[in-house]
Amino acid sequence: MARRPRQDEERSMDSLMDAMTNVVGVLLLILIVSSLTISAEVKKIVENLPEVSVEELEAMKVSRKKTLDNLKDLERTHQTTIDNLPSDEEAAQLIADLEEFEKDNEELAEKTSDIEEWNAKVEEEEAKKEEQDKLVLEADKRDRELAAILAQTPEAEVKIAKEITMPNPRMADEDSRAMYIVCKFGKLYFVGDPYEHVLKIRDVIDQNFKDLAYTGKSIGSYTYTIKDTSRNDNGNLESLTEKVRLSRREREALAAWEAMKVTVANREGVMGKEASILQKIVGADDEAVVPVAKFRFDLKKITDFFGEGKFGPKDFKYFITKGNGDRIKLDLEPREADGGWTPDQFLGANSEFEQLCKQAATNRRTLFYYYVAPDSFETYLQARAKSEQFRVPAGWSVWDGTKLAPSGKPIRETVRYNLDILPDAEYIQLATSLGGNMVQMLNKEYSEFTTTVAAAVPKEITTPEEKKTFIDKLTKERYEWDASRFQSYTYDIFRTALAAQEVSGEKVVSLEIHPPEIPHIRIFTAANPPSAPAPPPKPQPNKPKPKPTTGSPGLILD
Repeated sequence: MARRPRQDEERSMDSLMDAMTNVVGVLLLILIVSSLTISAEVKKIVENLPEVSVEELEAMKVSRKKTLDNLKDLERTHQTTIDNLPSDEEAAQLIADLEEFEKDNEELAEKTSDIEEWNAKVEEEEAKKEEQDKLVLEADKRDRELAAILAQTPEAEVKIAKEITMPNPRMADEDSRAMYIVCKFGKLYFVGDPYEHVLKIRDVIDQNFKDLAYTGKSIGSYTYTIKDTSRNDNGNLESLTEKVRLSRREREALAAWEAMKVTVANREGVMGKEASILQKIVGADDEAVVPVAKFRFDLKKITDFFGEGKFGPKDFKYFITKGNGDRIKLDLEPREADGGWTPDQFLGANSEFEQLCKQAATNRRTLFYYYVAPDSFETYLQARAKSEQFRVPAGWSVWDGTKLAPSGKPIRETVRYNLDILPDAEYIQLATSLGGNMVQMLNKEYSEFTTTVAAAVPKEITTPEEKKTFIDKLTKERYEWDASRFQSYTYDIFRTALAAQEVSGEKVVSLEIHPPEIPHIRIFTAANPPSAPAPPPKPQPNKPKPKPTTGSPGLILD
């Protein structure tokens, strides 16, 4: 019984050895198979390897050596970098310095953030610089050209400076009489007293009344009164008047006026009785005091009549243009070709200018006032030196124009006027034709008054209340206008013609207006009845009353 365990142990060992042998055998088989597979793959790889020449092999060896050398250099660099790394304390200090640098350069960071914008500006400035460089080159080229021209230009003659007296500004005396002189085209043009020119124009227009009077069919004032020298209680100039008394023969000659009947209303719209124009003017006694007046002129006829200065004197052309309101004015234009005096002419002994200087010297109220064009300053100095020899007070101003309109200094208030110039027969004829037309329009105004006012209501006014208000206001204002204006415009036509029959001789009359406007000449302007109520007046601030005219020339002497 004791040997059985031993036998069992031996049998177990044998079984184990058999198993181990089997495992080893399997492993050997696997190893053999793997070796064969690897050998096949190696053979395949070797067979697929490209052939390498001796030169290529040597090049590979050199490349391998360089690679090994570079590897050694990198190892040394790596070691050096590790050796030079800062310590923890040094790293902390570098971080602190970097934070401080960033803090100190925040503004720089903001500026550099707009680097694209700055680059655009730089490009723009560079483009401008290129353009400026081109201009500089062109200017340099032009400078060289001018330098070449200048080198061939003879040296300019230096003239001796003119000696003139220093100015002593002072106002001219109130009663001084200014005689105007123009220096232009290197010549001297003597204007003299502007009143002489405008009064000549007035006389020429009066002499051609038949051709220049306004004869159109319009509503308005066809006449204007001639003012006397006396004033009423309000300080206004009164009209010159003439007493008219018709004889039986004169009344018979005005039978056409007797046939003109009118029916008019007062300011309140109350219609009166029908009466003839002649009865309206002279009444039942054939007697009345009527204002002396003139018929108005046609602006277009006047401007066409004078044209381009054809009626001017030898030194000037006269140009007639519209003035303020219903007035006309005169402009003077020096004649370049055949007018004025050259220096040789006005500086000569006993020249016309010298005679004028002598006349001014004998009247201490007379002064010379020069208008000097830029092209004639030398002429002015020569003329001024001439007038200074006779101690004539003078002043001057620069004038750079073509037409001159000097105002009359001092202001004249009155003038003698020959009223015989009023054409009696033509006035009667004009009154009959123009007055007859005005009578017809005046009668039509009243016969169609209600219809005309109703038709004037604007379309935008629709309510009955608004229409009634509009009609009531316009009716009141239109009746007042007709009574104060329309009727006077009509009657004055006939009164003017009657006064011209009686007035004669020279009268001292008021000028009212002064040069360059032409006194005693007025042009026609239409004035129709109102077609709508006047808007309420706007409140106006209290303005100081203008100071009365003193007649001061307002000219500065030097």
